[in-house]
Amino acid sequence: MKKFYSLLAIAAFSTLSFGQGVETFEKQTQLTASYVDGTLTSETSGVVINFIHSRNEGLGTSDDSSINNSKGIMLRRSDEPSSVEFVIPNGVGDFTFSYRKAFTGGAERTIAVFVDNVQVNPLAGFGVGSGAQATVYTSTTKINKAGVVKVKISFATGTATGNKQFTVDNVSWTAPTLGVEDFTSSKSVSNTLWANTASFNVKDKTSVEVYNLNGQLVKSFEVNGVQHVNVSDLVKGAYVVKTTSNGKTSTQKVVKK
Repeated sequence: MKKFYSLLAIAAFSTLSFGQGVETFEKQTQLTASYVDGTLTSETSGVVINFIHSRNEGLGTSDDSSINNSKGIMLRRSDEPSSVEFVIPNGVGDFTFSYRKAFTGGAERTIAVFVDNVQVNPLAGFGVGSGAQATVYTSTTKINKAGVVKVKISFATGTATGNKQFTVDNVSWTAPTLGVEDFTSSKSVSNTLWANTASFNVKDKTSVEVYNLNGQLVKSFEVNGVQHVNVSDLVKGAYVVKTTSNGKTSTQKVVKK
């Protein structure tokens, strides 16, 4: 029986895909020609879009800075800073979006992608010269992170203040694909085949998070020393256990019998 569950664990974790989505802004009706803060309900279920000091793309007006004649969102400046953030509940693999220079200001646009408020991908500058520019760029950032992930598009850290409008559209993301090689084995988890009890052996207080194959956090708790935790409430199947102690994080594959 133990051999069977070990094989099941290997099969279950050879590739973990948690979710994927898209945002074209075509369904949004809140954005207008005024720069405001707010929240949009994404066309991808469960995803929330927060924006700061942003407006619509000006489609069909003298301010038209749309991408391929479709709806989008325009960010203005680094003062606030303007931003659009996607709160994605089930993890992100690759995050892709299109962007272009919008109207006003001849200064170079310097923008970046932030993951959980940390700048991870500053993009090459673009848009030098007066007026809007029709060139459309595409950026893909490899994130590969499970659970709730906040991905934000904004001005790069250190960008000077002042109007530097740009438009964002055609946002999409793939599921995180976490193969066996992506996991750093956690020695904190003493048993990887769980019946009703999970066993831990740690030196210091450690936070434990248990994720299902949809990337959802299903259980969290803290352990200290040698400790046994009741996991009878978990349904049978494969899980990822994330342990964090003293700022260091590791993960472990487990199977609930």
